[in-house]
Amino acid sequence: MVDLGDNPFDTTDAIFEWKQPLKKDTFSPETIFHRDEEISLYINALQDVVVGHDPNNIFVFGPTGVGKTAVTKWVRDKLQEKAAEEGVPLHVIGPINCRNYRSAYSLVTSLVNEFREPDNKLPESGYSTDNVFEFLHEEIEAVGGNVLIILDEIDNIPPDARNDFLYDLPRAEANENTPIETAKIGLIGISNDLKFVDVLEPKVKSTLGEREIKFGPYNANELRDILGYYADMAFRDGVLQDEVVPLAAAFSAQERGDVRQGLRILEKAGEYARMSDGNVVTEEHVRQATETIETDELLDYFEDDLSSQQALTYLATTLAIIEPGHEATTKRVYNLYSSIAESSNRPVKSERKLYEFLDQLSMQGLVRSAEQNLGIKGGRKFIYDVTDDPRDILNAALKSSYKNAVPSNAKRVLKSHLEDEASEFQPPDTSDPQQRNLWKFT
Repeated sequence: MVDLGDNPFDTTDAIFEWKQPLKKDTFSPETIFHRDEEISLYINALQDVVVGHDPNNIFVFGPTGVGKTAVTKWVRDKLQEKAAEEGVPLHVIGPINCRNYRSAYSLVTSLVNEFREPDNKLPESGYSTDNVFEFLHEEIEAVGGNVLIILDEIDNIPPDARNDFLYDLPRAEANENTPIETAKIGLIGISNDLKFVDVLEPKVKSTLGEREIKFGPYNANELRDILGYYADMAFRDGVLQDEVVPLAAAFSAQERGDVRQGLRILEKAGEYARMSDGNVVTEEHVRQATETIETDELLDYFEDDLSSQQALTYLATTLAIIEPGHEATTKRVYNLYSSIAESSNRPVKSERKLYEFLDQLSMQGLVRSAEQNLGIKGGRKFIYDVTDDPRDILNAALKSSYKNAVPSNAKRVLKSHLEDEASEFQPPDTSDPQQRNLWKFT
C-alpha cells in the first residue's frame, strides 16, 4: 500500500552518475572509436577547402547508429578551426535534418534563415519556391568564399526538390541565372538509405557522388569499446558487473551493429537495477532490458526514422504476415497498405511507389524478401517478412502516432497467428460495411 502523504521521489541515484552520455543524439563525445578510415576519407575530401581549391560534394551513407553524423560534426569543427587559422573564408550550414521539412519551400526557407539575423527571418509562407531559392543564392553570395551545406537524411528531401538541391545548388555559381559569382558551394549529404543514390537521375547521382563514404555496422568488439566509453561516464564507479557491457555489445551486434541500441540497453538495465533498489547492474538486468528494448527501438523507428509512407508500408507488411491463409506478397501488402492509409486519412501512393518503400525498409534491415519462381505459370513473385517480432512491431505502432492505422482486431489476428490457427481473414475494404465494422479505426 502506498502512503499518499509520503513523497516517493529520491534525491540520490545509486546507479547513474550522469545519464547524458547515454542520450547519444544529444551528446557529443570527445573520442570517436573505430572510424579512422572513414575520417581519413572525409579529411581527404575536404582538404581542398583548406589549400584553396573548390569544395567537393560528399555522399555519406550507412545504417542508423553507426557514427555518420558524429563523425561529420567532428570533421566539420576541425575544418572550421583550420580554416580560421589559415584565413580561409568558410561558412558552414548544418547538419540540417531534411526529415523535419515536408516541402521544398520549408527546407529552402530554413536554409535562408540559417544565414539571416533573427530580425530578418523569412516567414513560413508568402513567397514562391523560386523566390526563396533566389534569396538563398543571394545569401550564399553575400557571405562569399567557401560555403559548405550539410543535409542529414537527404533521402527525405521532397522529390520535387531533389534536382534543385542535389544538382542545381552545388552548381549554382556556374549558372548565369543566379547572382552567385564568387562563392564556392560544397554539399554534404547524409543518408540511412543505402540505395537512395541509385534512384536519382544520372546527372544528380554524378554530382552527389563525387566522393562517397560508407559507414558499415560495428561488430561486437567495436561496440564493447564504444559502449564501455559511454558507460564509464554514465554509471557510478563499481555498479556495473563485468558481464554487463560485453553482453549489451553482443546483443547490439546481433541486431544491427547499432550504438544507439546498445546505449538504450545499458540505460534500461540501469533503470531496472534502480527500480529494484539495488546498487549493482547485473547480467540479468541486461537480459531484462533487451526484452523490452525492441518495442522502444521500433517506436523510435515509427516516430523518428521512417517517413509516414514507410511506416504505413512497414505496418501493412506486418499485418500481411500475421494474416492467416495468405502469403505476404507485394499485392497483399499493397491491399493492406491502401486500406490502412485510407482509413487513417493518409495519402495512398501507387503500387510502384510501394516497391520503393519496401526496398527502403529492406535497406534499413526492417524487412526482407524471398523470390519465388512461378515455374510453368511464368513470372516470379516476392514474399515479404519482417526482421523483428510482429508482437513488438504492433505494440510499437499502438504506442506511436500511427495507432489510428492499426486495425482494432489486429491483436486477435496476431493471437491467431501465434497459435497457428487457420482462419479466413480478409484485409479491410472501406467500401464494405461489414469490413468497416470488422476493422475499426480509432
